[in-house]
Amino acid sequence: MKSKFEYKIIDYLNIEHHNNSDVEKFICELGSKGFELIEVIDMGENNTNKDGKSSRFRYIFKRNV
Repeated sequence: MKSKFEYKIIDYLNIEHHNNSDVEKFICELGSKGFELIEVIDMGENNTNKDGKSSRFRYIFKRNV
């Protein structure tokens, strides 16, 4: 039997633009939808995401579908 997974990749703006409680609340909301945080990648201070916005951390979530 094959398992199917859904992945969600979130780039957060540099941490100075968000406080820890906002990030924690967002992660908990995804957790209540069945997503599991599997990796946090520190992409460095001078990184930009696909939208051209400065992003420091990339969060990768996974859930069974």
